Amino acid sequence: MLESDLAAVVELEWLARLSHWGYEGYRMELRHNPLAVMLVVRGQAPFVTRPIYGFLAGRVQLSARRDGRELHIANIAVYPEARRMGLGRRLLNEALYTGRLYGATTAFLEVRQSNQGAQALYASLGFVPIARKRGFYTDPPEDGLLMEIAL
Repeated sequence: MLESDLAAVVELEWLARLSHWGYEGYRMELRHNPLAVMLVVRGQAPFVTRPIYGFLAGRVQLSARRDGRELHIANIAVYPEARRMGLGRRLLNEALYTGRLYGATTAFLEVRQSNQGAQALYASLGFVPIARKRGFYTDPPEDGLLMEIAL
């Protein structure tokens, strides 16, 4: 992800109703966090109508539960017209690979309880649900599932 991608990232963040980081949040992460995992999927001819088709934002940090580092995937989204083409899987695989390079031994993410498609994708990569987070999402209100994978 580059700063020049941020307008499209923020547009997709809003469209997907993700946790709001906003332009400045992504910019600060890119500029100041050496363990940020900030990825985009760019369009390729002949399917070029947007500057990006999806993004993932996360960071490697010290684990709160165990020794070592963990990757926390905060936001991931793909534009509706580009879904079910493997782009989310590519973003996640690259993030998990990068997390390992940064020393993470575990990765986490939250997902809406009703988002069965995303849960199926995460499970196919090895993520397992470990906790329910009541009222985690606000727009619209919904519980979240915390999912984890060992790296």
